[in-house]
Amino acid sequence: MALLADINFVPELFLSYQQEVNQAQSAFFRSGIIAQNPLITQEFAKGGREIVLPFFNDLTGESEILSDIIGLTPAVIGSGRQTGIRNLRGRAWQSSDLAAELAGSDPMLAIAQRTGEYWVRDLQATLIAQLVGLFGTGGPLVTSNSVGGAATGLTGNLLIKGMAKLGDAGSRLTALAMHSAPYYELVQQDLIIPTTSTSQIDSRISAENPEFGTYLGRPVFVDDTLPVSIGTGTGSTNVYTSYLFGQGAFAYAEVMPKQSVETDRNILKGIEILVNRKEYLLHPVGMAYQGTVAGNSPTNAEFQNVASYSQAFADNRNIRMVALRSFIPN
Repeated sequence: MALLADINFVPELFLSYQQEVNQAQSAFFRSGIIAQNPLITQEFAKGGREIVLPFFNDLTGESEILSDIIGLTPAVIGSGRQTGIRNLRGRAWQSSDLAAELAGSDPMLAIAQRTGEYWVRDLQATLIAQLVGLFGTGGPLVTSNSVGGAATGLTGNLLIKGMAKLGDAGSRLTALAMHSAPYYELVQQDLIIPTTSTSQIDSRISAENPEFGTYLGRPVFVDDTLPVSIGTGTGSTNVYTSYLFGQGAFAYAEVMPKQSVETDRNILKGIEILVNRKEYLLHPVGMAYQGTVAGNSPTNAEFQNVASYSQAFADNRNIRMVALRSFIPN
């Protein structure tokens, strides 16, 4: 126990609150796009910069006719391995940044909410950086799992083509993430349906609690940090990248660093400091990380490098994400 802003600061309680905030506030967690697996967590807890995630291939081949003369031929179950990378992140705050939150009845929860929301944004920034690396020019998924382009307008047909990119596995794409500009473009086309109405146009002005709604029954998450190429000049267009995801498109695991949270005080300046550290795995399922890391773990800029990943799954349909590139006039 330590003192922070004249309160008894309990690290264990703070971390529990903060984890709840992370899970509750992140649309990617709530939708199931980011999934946690106990076996991956166990492997992650063993340490090491890289984490090997083995997998078995699907069973293939035709069945055989039973006979009491010729026995069945055993088939070999193919296997492979994904390689994930450990993220080591930290952030420090002065108590003055948190002071406004300490008036509540539970100051521990107040601090955890403020820092928890920060880590939600930070985690999503890392996820988006990985998407840039996977789908950027020359990236491993730019052809197999991507549709549209700089000359493609945003329509319902483009989204359906994105689902069709995975063939008979397209129904596994259960959520859509996009920048607000293409989102409202779809609103104008009456393609985004809130759960409380049959038409977005009928309710978008009068609704007391606006919501982002769904497309073809799939929840839509809006994030203005998703990739956009801004056009300049008369008649120019902006090119946006949206993403369709399936359940468990990203694997997640987290372990507590040796000192995940610490407090300190500069007695000469009267400044109190809170330090928060995170150690986690956030890995696109079906890929293998092969990037060069300058520090102890990748930066978001290193995740954005298209050379950072190779494809581990042979069947593109098992990689549960598709990029949709489209333009909107300025």
